[in-house]
Amino acid sequence: MAGLTLYRDVGAAIERGSAEAPHWLQSSRLLIAPGYGTAADENHEKWPVLKERAVRSAEDADPRPRNRAFVLAVTRSMQDPPLDGIAPTLWSQAVDQLAFRDGQGRLMIVSAGNARDAKWLALAEQYPQLQLSEKIHQPAQASNALTVGAFTVRVELPNDKDYAEARVVATKPGGISPYTSTGLVGHEWPIKPDVVIEGGNLAISGTLTDATVPTLSALSTSHRHTHGSPVGLMSMTSEASARAANLAAHIWSLEPKLRPETVRGLIVHSASWTEAMVEDFSGLNDRLQACGYGVPNERLASECAQGVATIVVEDSMPNAVIDEEPKKTPPKRATTKTTEPKVRRKVMLYRLPLPESLLSDADPDVELRVTLSYFTEPNKFGRRTYHGLDLKWDMQGPQEGTDAFIQRVNALKRPKDAEGRRVKIEKTKSFDWEVGIERRSRGTVQSDRWRGKMSALVGDKLIAIVPALGWWDQRKALKTQEMKFSLVVSVFGPGVYAAIKPKVETGITIDV
Repeated sequence: MAGLTLYRDVGAAIERGSAEAPHWLQSSRLLIAPGYGTAADENHEKWPVLKERAVRSAEDADPRPRNRAFVLAVTRSMQDPPLDGIAPTLWSQAVDQLAFRDGQGRLMIVSAGNARDAKWLALAEQYPQLQLSEKIHQPAQASNALTVGAFTVRVELPNDKDYAEARVVATKPGGISPYTSTGLVGHEWPIKPDVVIEGGNLAISGTLTDATVPTLSALSTSHRHTHGSPVGLMSMTSEASARAANLAAHIWSLEPKLRPETVRGLIVHSASWTEAMVEDFSGLNDRLQACGYGVPNERLASECAQGVATIVVEDSMPNAVIDEEPKKTPPKRATTKTTEPKVRRKVMLYRLPLPESLLSDADPDVELRVTLSYFTEPNKFGRRTYHGLDLKWDMQGPQEGTDAFIQRVNALKRPKDAEGRRVKIEKTKSFDWEVGIERRSRGTVQSDRWRGKMSALVGDKLIAIVPALGWWDQRKALKTQEMKFSLVVSVFGPGVYAAIKPKVETGITIDV
């Protein structure tokens, strides 16, 4: 994993005879050897503590402020006994706590876990649909983690007689890897994996599987370098998660001041589904379970932070604000306070500055992407998926006025009748999003896309960040605690960057 985390292409570095690594590596060994001592499966309940110690030991060893991307490829299946079903676990909660980091944030990258090797032959017979039966491992279900599955473009076997009778499982470039596990089913689960990255392919000869084919794996540094083998082969979701860490480090090397939640947001924001993914999983729910938001575009993810027509907003949302309001019944004594504190929630609005000057007779096609990323505090006192504060985002639609949008997302802004009751407002809607607000709002990284005509998007549309109830409301000391978040918005179309840039530099926040 070290080779792929440092270098995107170890083979190219060897051919050149030199390479430059733009970032450092730290390593904390979590388990000495599989199946022994604390690594034995019956001791899995100790692994959350080991994970926390591994993270903190890395930080203690070098306490200087650094941007760190922590990557974990040690996982445990939740489909084998003694743990039945798929639910939040102590391990996934530990990852959520580490990522929250008392509100400061850590980027925790976790591999989705590999399909069970005993099932490889059966999965290959009904690839890729049966891959949906192999569910992600703990702690990859952690809401705050960047969960990484695997896809592959490696579909060619070596031109060698040793592979004359072999076949590859994934035959189309861009399909999901036969090694990857897939997401959870149900309305309460966030989209997992978040993204998929190259993880290699599997070859089969008769009833034999081969996971070490050179053309289907990556060349990397070897753990057997002291035994005369400086390089070796790497694949599966371990490869994918190592490559995700490399991408995160690359983004930070370009923009060191970005928050961890922003880097995670940029990686998801840049992802797209391949043609093979759309063909193999025509149903959106199946595609999200297998592929998440798709394959990150390294150029888009890194240059989003440099100069593509993308706005990155780093802000914070208070759980609630205390307003002093007049008492309903005026006090009888003149010395008695006439106001009382009221706990209110805050809706934060941002305006996407797309001027009417972008309109033309041609009315070009555009693409809009919006991604919200934050690390929420998990419940410390149980295993329920119950967060201190959750957020969701919505956007003013193409035919929706400003007042109508604000009233749609904020009931307190709706008009009242003569008796003080809220009046039913005319139903309006946002854009026809690819994923949809119900699906995307389940997680702590929420991304969506829309494609259409420029004329539907211009006019400085509003984007709302809306808080949802959480357990912070039950703790008096936390009622007004704030949580950081990052909002990433991209518009791809002719002339958009030049039109957005001067407006963004003067500020786009609207106080409401």
